[in-house]
Amino acid sequence: MGSVYDFTEFDGPVDEDEQKTQARRQFMYSPMALAAAEVAERAYVMFPEFKRALEAFDRIYQLSGQLETPQGALVQGPPGSSKTTLAKYFAKSLPQSNLFDIGYGALFIRLRANPTQGLVVSQLLRAVKYPFTEVRKNRVYTMRDIAFEALGQKGTKVVFVDQAHCLATQGRTRHSDVPETAASDTLREMMDETKVGLVLLADAMFKGLELVDAALADRISVRLNMSHFAEGEVWQAFLGAFSKKIDVVDMSAIATVESAGPTYLATSGNRRSFRRLMTEGVLIAVDAGSKVLKMEHLHLAFERTRGDGTPKANPYAA
Repeated sequence: MGSVYDFTEFDGPVDEDEQKTQARRQFMYSPMALAAAEVAERAYVMFPEFKRALEAFDRIYQLSGQLETPQGALVQGPPGSSKTTLAKYFAKSLPQSNLFDIGYGALFIRLRANPTQGLVVSQLLRAVKYPFTEVRKNRVYTMRDIAFEALGQKGTKVVFVDQAHCLATQGRTRHSDVPETAASDTLREMMDETKVGLVLLADAMFKGLELVDAALADRISVRLNMSHFAEGEVWQAFLGAFSKKIDVVDMSAIATVESAGPTYLATSGNRRSFRRLMTEGVLIAVDAGSKVLKMEHLHLAFERTRGDGTPKANPYAA
C-alpha cells in the first residue's frame, strides 16, 4: 500500500490545471531570446539631454577632490526620463584608474520617504561594502565617520542620490540626548569633509532644493532637466540611433516614418517604456525565429508589457 506522501509520477489523464502549467512552461522565453534581450536592454543612445548631463558629471568627477569648492548637480525629470540609467551608465563607463578602487569611483544610493541621517549613513556604508550597515541611534556619528573615511579609502569621487525629492519630507528629530541631524545635513557634511561630488536625482515635481536646505542648495550649483521625448525630428533620430545599436535582430523597422508614430503612441516618449517595449519585441522576434523585428512582434510586445487593463489602444493594431 502506497504512502499518502507517494510522489510517483501520475500516468492518468492530464487535468486542466496541469495543462495550464504546461502551457505556461511552453510560453517561457528561450535562453537565446533572453541573451538577445540583454543586448537590447543595455543599448544606450547619446541623445542631447543625456550627453549634456554626462558632460556635467565628467566635470564634477574631475574637480571633486582637486578644488576646495564643493561640486554638485541636481537633475530633475519625470519617471522614465533616464535619470537612474544616466547615473548607472556614468558609473560603469568610468575608466580604470589607480585613483580609486574598481567599482567605487562613483557610488549610487537611494532615499525613501522621510529620510534620516541614519538612512543616508547606512546607504553609504552599503555602497562601500562595509560589513556592518545597521546604524543605531547612539552610534550615528560614529558610523557617519566610518562611512566618510571609507569614501576616502575607496577613492570615491562622486555619489549619486536617487529619489532625492524625498529630502522634501525629511525630519529633524532628536533621540534622547543625541541629536540626529537631517539627511540633507549629512550630504552637505559629506561634500565638505570628503570633497566628494554630489549628484541629486529628483522627480520633476520637486519644488526646489532651496526650500529644503539652503546651505546644501548653495553647494549644488548645476541644475539639469530631463524630459520625455516630444514627437518629431529628435524622436525620429533617437529611433534611428537605437536601431543601429542592436545587432542581434534587425531593428530598422522602428526607424521608419510609418513606425515612429505608433511607437510614440505606445510609449509617449518615455524612455523606460520604450526600452521595455523594444526588449520584449526582441524576445518575441528571436523566439519566432525571425532575424528582423516586425510590427507584429511589437503588437504582441505591447499586449504583453501593458496587459488588457490599459486604457491605451494598441497602436500596432492593423
